[in-house]
Amino acid sequence: MTHLSQSFFSRASRIPFLGLGLSVDVYSPNLLDLVRILNGRQLSFGYLEIFQAHPHALRTIRTQMPGIPMAYHAEGLWFTQPGWAESEQAYSRLAQIGQDLEVLDAWWVNQECATKEIAGRVFGTYVPPLFTLDSARLTAQQACEAQAKLDVCQWGAQGPPLLLLEVPPLTYFGIGDLSYPEFFARVAEGTPCGFVLDIGHVWTAYRYVDGCSNQAFEAYFETFLEGFPLDRVIQIHVAGLACHPSVKVEDGTGLGVGFEPWVDFHPAPIPQELLGALGQVLRDPRLRQLKGLALEVDNKDVSLICRELDWVRGMFGDHLERISQQHSGIEKRIMRESRSQMDATEEQSQVPLQQELAHQYLEYLSLLTGKNTETITERMALSTKVNEGLQVYATQYLPQEILSWGGDISEMFPLSCDALKHQGVKLERFVEFWFGNPGSGSEMAYDFFLMKIQRFVEFIYAVLPEEASVVDREADILREGYRQSCQDVRLSEEVV
Repeated sequence: MTHLSQSFFSRASRIPFLGLGLSVDVYSPNLLDLVRILNGRQLSFGYLEIFQAHPHALRTIRTQMPGIPMAYHAEGLWFTQPGWAESEQAYSRLAQIGQDLEVLDAWWVNQECATKEIAGRVFGTYVPPLFTLDSARLTAQQACEAQAKLDVCQWGAQGPPLLLLEVPPLTYFGIGDLSYPEFFARVAEGTPCGFVLDIGHVWTAYRYVDGCSNQAFEAYFETFLEGFPLDRVIQIHVAGLACHPSVKVEDGTGLGVGFEPWVDFHPAPIPQELLGALGQVLRDPRLRQLKGLALEVDNKDVSLICRELDWVRGMFGDHLERISQQHSGIEKRIMRESRSQMDATEEQSQVPLQQELAHQYLEYLSLLTGKNTETITERMALSTKVNEGLQVYATQYLPQEILSWGGDISEMFPLSCDALKHQGVKLERFVEFWFGNPGSGSEMAYDFFLMKIQRFVEFIYAVLPEEASVVDREADILREGYRQSCQDVRLSEEVV
């Protein structure tokens, strides 16, 4: 066993088995309302994984729910990006996340192994990494450095939370010469971190990169599990899949033939395909370090949450009980064998920050934004061709994301948009402006809504400066309303 693997098992042995839980947004549905309804219906859960929220909201949640074990889903740790670990952005975001973890008394912190920022250009939803060996090594190196920085924070008796990397969703495409599971096997070689296995995200890899045309998902998932480092999996995620309501993929792309063009969509019901795969992985004997299974329920109807929680517990409760019983002996043995390694300095993989990888991400950015429609060049050293889904992403999904997702620009800035229309300036030019230069958004703590506000103000200043005072007023109203809504989680009495 390598030193990094030993370090992982030492860290994992401190985490108790938490069972079936929920990965939740604080605000939608309102967490207090959700917990009250679950308690009222006697639908128990083992833990909550809290998505990034305002510090005041997190403090209120922890105070109001003192008896509930918690984990944390962070945002803004872009391990896949060259130079991230050396940036001021990394230090500030890790410091804030450390404070959030301390407030929640979280057992682990999860971050998607993906990015929402490339070379200062900001995205609203996750962009997968380049699935290459150099990319995997860089991701592992920067995850190591992040875990080391979290380790030196002040923690209680349970020690520092374990950093988990989550397998990311693919939205119509994936690029690289490593298979999806092989990429994470290479990451595991260079870091003591654990993994979150999101089964819906694996389905998107099946759909848009591997095997979909000639094998069923069950067979694909079996092969996937053989190549994935299952002994590093701390948590499993299960969520809904659905077709994007604003994206048309039936004509001329090949994506609408034979299989539903689903993408990751938490409000949707969990499809049967994912429940079958969940049974497959829970039966796998290599799943020795699982600490929790979470249903991702942000933005989902509460009645559907209740049905699916009851449904999943009924289907897989026996599997979880078996895993729980196995854990007690495993944890004691690993703790005894590896206690001498607990405080050892991590041996970090020395992967140089290659200029070539940084250049590849710039080319990747051009492909994502539709500026380069040619096949990936040899300079990127990738063998996987650009598939049809990349065109769908660049021409349909990404413009909708900038103009409508997480806040419709025309509704956010009605007066400014009217002025643009009166002057004959198409709103679509905002998408070109957004990706035309880095802007100031990347210097902020990642918050897509606030970044949208800032970039639209910059856009009006650039194309219609005579309306600067109008857009400033609209922006101030939006920021103040957002600030108040982020702090006010309406948790006013103890629920547990």
